[in-house]
Amino acid sequence: MKLNDSGVNGHRFDEGAMRKKREFIRNSAVASLAAALGLCAAGCFIGGPGPVVHYGPTQTETPSVSLSGATSVHAHLKMAAGELTISGGSSSASKLMDATIEYNVPEWKPDVSYSVNDGQGSLMVMQPESGHTTMGGVKYTWDLHFNDKVPLELAIEMGAGDSTLNLAELDLRNLDVQVGAGDSMIDLTGDWKQDVSATIQGGVGEVHVKLPRDIGVRVTVEGGLGSVDAPDFKRDGDDYVNDAVGKTKNTINVHISGGIGEVHLELGGNSHQIV
Repeated sequence: MKLNDSGVNGHRFDEGAMRKKREFIRNSAVASLAAALGLCAAGCFIGGPGPVVHYGPTQTETPSVSLSGATSVHAHLKMAAGELTISGGSSSASKLMDATIEYNVPEWKPDVSYSVNDGQGSLMVMQPESGHTTMGGVKYTWDLHFNDKVPLELAIEMGAGDSTLNLAELDLRNLDVQVGAGDSMIDLTGDWKQDVSATIQGGVGEVHVKLPRDIGVRVTVEGGLGSVDAPDFKRDGDDYVNDAVGKTKNTINVHISGGIGEVHLELGGNSHQIV
């Protein structure tokens, strides 16, 4: 195939038409996925091809997990549909996690498992897989409080629903978030004493990430069909960086990929010059 300045095989490209075609594809995808998101927000969730299971009375579980000698922990959270809130402030130094979980679909009672091997804790909190279809009035919320002092790696898989991750008080080392259909608020404005790596895979909805002002921050955003709003940052090639990058011992590295919807980046704390 011969390629010349006129296009392919001598046919000239119509750049305006191509641009309109790309915009049409993007807008169609956004509309379709936004409609799905609207159904989730309205309380309709399709969990599988099986018979319809309607919701019942709201039940509350308060699982509490002890550290059991762990000196570091990897936590894996998986929620198919609902609202997730994470913060620090477990009830005591010996507790890894205290939780309040509310649900009104009995089959969705969460599975909580924890083990320790050579000082490494492994926590899993999972919404059970369902072969049923549930519609209307579904309530499913997790409010999880983790230990502030134990080094923590956190992996989160969200399906449909909103997540609020207040991680600033945790001893976070690594974060891996997969966002589904819903908005995600992630606060990483901690006084970090070590490097922190965060990977965020976007879905349908907005992603808001709040980052420290006085610690070096580098954010890479790849792919996706949404825009990036980062008024507090400057560009370094394809990356977004703050004024502290390269001037502090530790760096917060954030990689955001894919998704439909806006990515909002902001810096916490007061603005002042970092020498």
